[in-house]
Amino acid sequence: MDREFYTISVYVDKDENLVGIPCGESDKYGIADIDTVMLLNAPYSAAQVEKYIEKVINACYTKKHNDSVETSTIERFTKKKGFVNATKDYMLISIVKMQAGYSLMPTFYDFEKGPLAIDDDERILPINYQEGELADIIHDFIEVYLKANMFYKEIKELEEEKNN
Repeated sequence: MDREFYTISVYVDKDENLVGIPCGESDKYGIADIDTVMLLNAPYSAAQVEKYIEKVINACYTKKHNDSVETSTIERFTKKKGFVNATKDYMLISIVKMQAGYSLMPTFYDFEKGPLAIDDDERILPINYQEGELADIIHDFIEVYLKANMFYKEIKELEEEKNN
């Protein structure tokens, strides 16, 4: 590892397709998503997920963030205006690779702010994790935060408030 950390955003849609966006340097923000989008369509194996995650991480810092464009990479990918709107159909998993290991953090979608990190469910993996461990965590996040969303009542209430 040449850098202190690598961070990627992995968006998961209702069909469990993965949309990975690596980070890069930014004169304006320090570090931000770059104009690279990598897809992994379901169904996929644990080995495919782990290979895909490493591929997205390896794309970090391969180019600089496009500071001259006002829209985010996910907005341009979804062709939806505004980050909150662009991320509404996705569950976001933030993954950071550091010298000692990986931090994986799921998010809850807030209809006013977009994806918000769920710090209480951060998962840490050692740098030399066992085959399948990384994929298991991603699968767990999909099952809890996408498929059996424990915030379904809050989401419904927020949708109703937004519609009124």
